[in-house]
Amino acid sequence: MTFADLLRRYRTTAGLSQAELAERAGLSVAAISGLERGIRRHPRRDTVLALADALDLNAADQATLLTTSARTAGTVSTPAPERTIPRQLPLATRDFIGRESELATLRQALVGAAEATALSVLTITGMGGVGKTALAVQAAHESVAQFPDGQLYVDLRGFGPGTATAPIDALREVLSVFGVQPDELASDETQAVAKYRTLLAERRMLVILDNAADAQQVLPLLPGSARCAVIVTSRLDLPAIAGTIRVPLEVPPLAESLRLLATVAGRPLSDDPAWTQVVEHCGGLPLAIRIAGARLASRPNWPVSHLAGRLADERRRLDELEVDAGIGVRATLNLSIDHLRESDDPIDVRAAEAFALLGLAESPVISARQIAAFADWSERDAAAALERLVDVHLLASPAPERYRLHDLLRVAAAEHVHEVLTPDEQVAARVRWLERLSAVTWRVSDHAGHGDSREAWLSPDWWASAMELNLPEAMEWLDDARDLIVPTLRRGATGTAFEQQLAIRLAVGLNAYYTRRRRWLDWMFAMTAVREIAIASGDHLGAGMVLHDLGAALGELERYEEAVSPMQQALTRADITGVGGMQALCLLTLGHLLERLGRYEEAIPYAAKAREMAIQLQLPRRAAFACMALGMLHLKTGRKDLGSAAFEEGLAHLADPEHGWYRCIIHMTHGLASREIGDYEAAESALAACADLSRTYDRVLLESEAWHELGRVAIEQGRLGEAGERLGRALELAEREDDRLRQAAVEVDIGHALHAAGNAAEARRHWRTALAIRQEHGTDTGSIEGLLGMAEV
Repeated sequence: MTFADLLRRYRTTAGLSQAELAERAGLSVAAISGLERGIRRHPRRDTVLALADALDLNAADQATLLTTSARTAGTVSTPAPERTIPRQLPLATRDFIGRESELATLRQALVGAAEATALSVLTITGMGGVGKTALAVQAAHESVAQFPDGQLYVDLRGFGPGTATAPIDALREVLSVFGVQPDELASDETQAVAKYRTLLAERRMLVILDNAADAQQVLPLLPGSARCAVIVTSRLDLPAIAGTIRVPLEVPPLAESLRLLATVAGRPLSDDPAWTQVVEHCGGLPLAIRIAGARLASRPNWPVSHLAGRLADERRRLDELEVDAGIGVRATLNLSIDHLRESDDPIDVRAAEAFALLGLAESPVISARQIAAFADWSERDAAAALERLVDVHLLASPAPERYRLHDLLRVAAAEHVHEVLTPDEQVAARVRWLERLSAVTWRVSDHAGHGDSREAWLSPDWWASAMELNLPEAMEWLDDARDLIVPTLRRGATGTAFEQQLAIRLAVGLNAYYTRRRRWLDWMFAMTAVREIAIASGDHLGAGMVLHDLGAALGELERYEEAVSPMQQALTRADITGVGGMQALCLLTLGHLLERLGRYEEAIPYAAKAREMAIQLQLPRRAAFACMALGMLHLKTGRKDLGSAAFEEGLAHLADPEHGWYRCIIHMTHGLASREIGDYEAAESALAACADLSRTYDRVLLESEAWHELGRVAIEQGRLGEAGERLGRALELAEREDDRLRQAAVEVDIGHALHAAGNAAEARRHWRTALAIRQEHGTDTGSIEGLLGMAEV
């Protein structure tokens, strides 16, 4: 434990604030803060003694504090790595005007938060476009010194098109700032909240939760520590958040609005009534006023009266009687689009087209690649157009070539697209995106090997436009588009007949991508999105592959009972098509699912028929896997000789060096089945062969699985030390490849080994890690929860 950690623990145990400890020890608050943050790691001895006296430490604790503070003789002191201090506040508005009363309330509350005994929550409420976010950011920047451990900003997207940010997604975004990788995060909200509050417990941080839909969205994101403060913005009052300081916002007074308009426009305010007319036509909303002012600034030859006249048109301004404030913003945004469309600069004109295309996006986060596909532009041209929209404040850019629309701007874009593009043009844009996404997806499949079922269905034309991408490039492209794939499929499933056809094409092609990335939950959602339209399409082979992949994804998620039905439906459609490879595949996978459910005798005929068909069709790899399945089933039903013979036959089918690495899988399955029936000698031999061969062919995940099974063998034989070494190797390899489900499985068995060795506390730690991963992936957690319960007892 570092001196900073130890001092903080002694102080909190004594129930003292940093200010109280500083006063007792005769030090400054800044000095205490620096010590606890590790800025000063080796304070003077007299300082440490003063702290010990102030904390009323006993002799042992005083000695520990002194020892921890001392420099180790003969070593060179190096600074401790600083923990993450996020600085996420958006830029403060340079020309922020007014709101003095509200700012004073916020400042006072934030300054007082340093010594508060309960979490300080400030809620800014008001209509859309009234300036809630600008006020929150301004107050936060003015109070940065009160929160030395950083500031977090989360856009909850509570109002506007699309779905509000779920608390679990917001927690993932925040936790990633502290180095927690997405695949490490729990999908269970309670687990994620606990991790979030633990990380913030000893930090003095300011959190802005912007654009909240309701209290239920906010409550999980409130830190548990009084050291932090939270500013929430919402269009609604949030009475369910107890103890909050409420700051309601109305439209600013006329004088304040006029000053804002003149400041943004860069012109001196005059008595010309046109100034007031512009403010009134903007509904007094700061967002609309800022956009109008920007137009005046960019058109210095426009008199204010000209802008006022444009706004007087009811088609271009807020109807004051409408409840929805978005009308005023929409009218003002039309001024921005008109400005771009009427420009002589071709980039401006293209930006106006891009704004309309934003209304077709299924996600608030947009990439230049998506707009390029929508518009049939190059990615460079799309990026230039989007950057111009950023320049005129119609778009935000949180990362290079990644863009985000504010909720009100998304409303405007969604409506604008219907004004600018005909229904046929909208369909054409969506089709271009589906075709581009599908082309890259099938390019990955082309690199990986389609498999004989897909070979009988596909057309090489589908990925012709992505031929320039090698496998790593194509995988990276899809990684970038990952969050858009399932929404695109869902939208395609509700589109025209051709869009539905493309959605099915895309879904079937995703097999290679999802299996390589082991994104089983995404795979399941993707197949579910198109399941019904695939069945209704009359294309039995396409529907069969969708149903097969849905069952396979459910199987990988260990939801075997759910997986059986779509797999049986897939087999029915495969039989209708008469495509032998598809029939053999469905038979084999169905047999595997039944084996996982313990229905061994029921599974054997499926595996036997798959073997027979594969041999007849001269499909050696599928024949080998069918033999492998039979081998496992025979061993588990007590037919050891038949099982061994089946495994040997499987290896013989893979004699061709081209199929060499598939022999790893045969050895793996032989070893696993042998372990499960207690034949440890056969298990050791087969698993060791799998590990060696996997290294030869650089199949890291298979090697990890082999070491995992070897670790299980050692546990079951009571060789706990050897088990730990083997499982450690398996975990190292799984982490290298980011195989989260394998990591979870290994963590479970490391826990078993530790528990058997009498180390229940460490066992619980590994089981909790496994539980979090499995919750994240939507797989069964009951067995791990049972282990944790047992360990507690």
